[in-house]
Amino acid sequence: MLEIINNLTPFFEDCYRRISVREYAKIIKVSPPTASKILMEYYKEGLLKRQEDRNYLFFFANKENKVFIGLSKIYWMDRLKEVVEYIENKTVNPTIILFGSLSKAEVTPESDIDIAIISSKKNISLEDYEKKLKRKIQVFWFDNLSKIPKELKNNILNGYSLSGKVEI
Repeated sequence: MLEIINNLTPFFEDCYRRISVREYAKIIKVSPPTASKILMEYYKEGLLKRQEDRNYLFFFANKENKVFIGLSKIYWMDRLKEVVEYIENKTVNPTIILFGSLSKAEVTPESDIDIAIISSKKNISLEDYEKKLKRKIQVFWFDNLSKIPKELKNNILNGYSLSGKVEI
């Protein structure tokens, strides 16, 4: 995976987490000066915000930055590729849409993975993937787009396609 994605992984996994330079250095296994340099570079690019608190410098995700949101999408597409392949193999020509907090860079450690599948319903088990991703996967099945309740349709259509096409 790209270096920038690897470096920003802690912020994609928890978009609300404030991380100190020392803590970040431990997470990505680099020295504190290197961690500081990396974090400052992403701060200057607008991908991260920073805050000083009692002589410590903390960095956190800039959830309003379109590039950060785009990188977050790439990160989650990569993390979910095995789930998508499994669903594609178990269903016929599915459209798979990621929506909810993961699609909007509003992820917390407790966030589940909301996936809409437009295809005929099959019995599939995602437990192994839930363990691997350390997140609950909530699947919403629909035969076609017209079967999606109005209040949920906007939320789903504001997500992004992991597989297939959405035809309106």
